Amino acid sequence: MKISLRNSLKSAKFVAVAALGALVATGCAAGASEDEAGDFPSKDIRLVVPWEAGGSGDLSARTLAPKLEEELGVNVIVENRPGANGSVGYNWMTEQEPDGYNMVMVGAEIVTLQYLDYEIDPADYEFLSQLLAGPGGIAVRADSPYETLDDLIQDAKERPGEVTYSSPGVGSVWDNPAQGLQELADIELINVPFDGSAPSIAAAAAGDVDFSIDAVGSQKAQVDGGEMRYLALLTEERLEDLPDVPTAKELGIDLQNASFTGLVVPDGTPEDVVNTLADAIQTAAQSDEFKETIEASNLIPKGTSPEEFSEFIKQEDERHGAWIKLAQGE
Repeated sequence: MKISLRNSLKSAKFVAVAALGALVATGCAAGASEDEAGDFPSKDIRLVVPWEAGGSGDLSARTLAPKLEEELGVNVIVENRPGANGSVGYNWMTEQEPDGYNMVMVGAEIVTLQYLDYEIDPADYEFLSQLLAGPGGIAVRADSPYETLDDLIQDAKERPGEVTYSSPGVGSVWDNPAQGLQELADIELINVPFDGSAPSIAAAAAGDVDFSIDAVGSQKAQVDGGEMRYLALLTEERLEDLPDVPTAKELGIDLQNASFTGLVVPDGTPEDVVNTLADAIQTAAQSDEFKETIEASNLIPKGTSPEEFSEFIKQEDERHGAWIKLAQGE
């Protein structure tokens, strides 16, 4: 993944200044726009969320927007454009002028959809900043016979192709690590996909499937309510809020995964515009208000640079691509 930075702005567009009466001698000459004078931004910016309102992506956008307004000095209008696993919003973005006045929030779909016959290409976007990460966990219903991750794996070995897990969709950010689990543990599992994380986790809590792989923050309401419990975290280290829950890596399965959200603009957006937006996003994401809201939702605030986000996307592309190919038998 690269960040394609353009070295010059578009040629200035001149407009005729007319009046109903005689032209006023002073100030009638046409001139360059404010943006072309290096005064970006000079009008409202639209921040598109490609998912329904109420999720972590929508929350982060609506928490970030007021802080961006403080940094940029213009209104930042959050707009939801959900549909087709985020591709509606992603495709809409590629049709916009690369002028910095439209941003879209992205998640793992920005790399996974290209492997699932969607016309989505990460190269069509300039990556501004990763805003947050949502670490994953493996959870079961409260009365599950699985007391440990090893219990689950051993049962799957004894009953190949019978142990089930719920996911928020085939090839999704939480279906894909299940492919990694199967490869690392040499087991065969059955995916039961749902339309999003909420019904997927609810199915596991009800015992309709054997376990759930999803974001810890999404599972936590059922865990706190006594409906579910964690077997393992898909993190490098234990989480501060869950000190008694081991990582899968500790248990011999070196598997990590997290959801994420970040902001992008169309490929070809001028370098100075990209830098202005990225600097404002990083400052806003480091504010106490943003951090406190994100952490209260069991998410990890980030606020990375364009270079860091671009490298992260490259790594996610390689990782999720490999998992999806495993699921496809390649």
